[in-house]
Amino acid sequence: MDAAAWQLAKEIIAEALKRQASERPAFVRARCSDPQLASEITALLTNYTNESDFLNQPPPLDDLDGDSDDLEPGTRVGPYVIVDTIGRGGMGQVFLGSDPRLRRKVALKCVLRSLAGSGERRLRILHEARAAARVTHPNVATIHDVVEHDGAAFIVMEYVEGESLSARMRRERLPIERVIDIGRQLASALGAAHAKGVVHRDLKPANIHVGPDGFVKVLDFGIANAGRSIRTVGTSMSTGRTVAQPATRTPQPGTPPYMSPEQLLGRPVDERSDLYSLGVVLFEMATGRRPFRETEAEDLILAVTRGAPRADAEDKAVPRALADVIAKALEPDCNARFQSAVEIGTALNALQRRGDRPEPLRKLAARVAVGMVTVPIVLGSVGFIATSGFNLTFGRTGDFGKEPFLMYFIWGQRALLPSVFDMTAAVVVVLGGQFALRVIELVGPIGRLMKRLRSAGRTLAARVGLDRPAGLAQALTALAVVALGAMVAYHADLMRAWGSFINTAPASNMLPLRPDNLERLWYRGELDLLILAFGFGLFRAIRLQRRQRTNDGTAPIALLAAVIAIMFLLNEFPYRILVNRDTERVEYGGVRCQIIGESADEFLIFCPQTDPPRNRTIRRDDAKLRRLGIIEPAYAGVTVSHQDP
Repeated sequence: MDAAAWQLAKEIIAEALKRQASERPAFVRARCSDPQLASEITALLTNYTNESDFLNQPPPLDDLDGDSDDLEPGTRVGPYVIVDTIGRGGMGQVFLGSDPRLRRKVALKCVLRSLAGSGERRLRILHEARAAARVTHPNVATIHDVVEHDGAAFIVMEYVEGESLSARMRRERLPIERVIDIGRQLASALGAAHAKGVVHRDLKPANIHVGPDGFVKVLDFGIANAGRSIRTVGTSMSTGRTVAQPATRTPQPGTPPYMSPEQLLGRPVDERSDLYSLGVVLFEMATGRRPFRETEAEDLILAVTRGAPRADAEDKAVPRALADVIAKALEPDCNARFQSAVEIGTALNALQRRGDRPEPLRKLAARVAVGMVTVPIVLGSVGFIATSGFNLTFGRTGDFGKEPFLMYFIWGQRALLPSVFDMTAAVVVVLGGQFALRVIELVGPIGRLMKRLRSAGRTLAARVGLDRPAGLAQALTALAVVALGAMVAYHADLMRAWGSFINTAPASNMLPLRPDNLERLWYRGELDLLILAFGFGLFRAIRLQRRQRTNDGTAPIALLAAVIAIMFLLNEFPYRILVNRDTERVEYGGVRCQIIGESADEFLIFCPQTDPPRNRTIRRDDAKLRRLGIIEPAYAGVTVSHQDP
């Protein structure tokens, strides 16, 4: 479902939810001419009675009444003795037990509180438990038994020491090599389960335990599927084995932020859905954040179907090779993902063998090398631009247009330093403002108000399309053009000055454009701020495009970059033109002039008192030339009608 189809689907769903459930299918068919899209919308309406229910749906087995009464220590459940209550998981209440026969600890999970009138559920639990019990692997928590006690059903599992992966991630940030190692173990566990025809359907950090020695155990294999809906037998895509598949589009088991697109849309799933969930877990371990943090159902589904951001775009510390593996696992199209756990395991094993992790010294050396190449190129380019403008405006030709190559770098450095200072000052002010806002947010009422305002702003931005790269780039381009046009109009006289000979020969009603001219300083400062603001906007649009992994917005982003380039040229082009240069005063034919350039046998002179003022080339031995030996600014002696502001 593309963005346009999803936008239409959201509108239809919003209207359909205002109607009775029995009226919705007919309404959807009437509003949507695409049969396939209408079918998907109807399925979504069937799955989730309203948008807010989606992310707040009960844990996978809550509908099985897994909330049993607490069992006192010493209570016997079949052959097992209750030792303590471990806690309540997504699948039901969990107890620590002891198996006196084998003298081992076990975990007992209550998944069905009452067997009365639930024979079908009981059979399904037994079926799922038996299927999961066939999975024997070091990284899978083994299911030992299914027992009944006082009308309740318990699955008896291997007791796993350690803590959940979610608890570990809350406690510390995992190093990249640890992320790869855990990923390898998870892929190995999934491969063993898939080979037995068992699909987990609810792989998430809470269902992954990490032992004190770093060994990983996956919990609840197959149990998430128990009791959700009537099943039919389907064929596993890669193994050819039979696996349970949903026969009806009832809510899928699983946790929404970790569910594959096919799970979210209520479609049949196979082992590739588990690989998608593994990709989400890898992303979260590598970056410290989930790829999708949407809180509304429609926003989450749209984000998942569009595609996840790249992990290395979210966090630069993530190696590109690992980000490539994660990106392939998170492909919205299941046919574009890894097709088996063995494939993703092989990819992760290759990363571990290569030791593909950040190497600070090598990365620092690479950055220094790039900087050593980039900085001279930038300085030389800016110097060339500024010098070209100077030469063109002063009418310099031939030898007068030639300067030592090194001068380009000097002029480039002088041209950029004021902009660097302006932009640095602006960034400091912005960061200071952000810090002040964070402090203000600590005040309860104000903080809540600001959070509501931010939420409203995000909602408004999404409604007008600013959450898409194309929409954001188009809006920024329009604002940039308007801002640039307004600035050029405001500084029209200044623009005419540096675009003509006026800057070296001011008219009687214009001030000479010295470097400290107030209007020139405002002009440059305003352009610096525009370049900084829209440059940051361009960065956001590019990053948004990378996160959404779409080509949408490439043309608008390129146009925005072109407008920013024009701003840069307007900022740097007149730099040398506006420099107040010291020159030698001479007389040529009795008229005061300044030597503004020279070659071996010629001078380039500027005579401000001629009408119109113009530059001309004369020979050094010209009889009309009289050298006075006076050094003064090029603007000296020019009469102006008012004082410099």
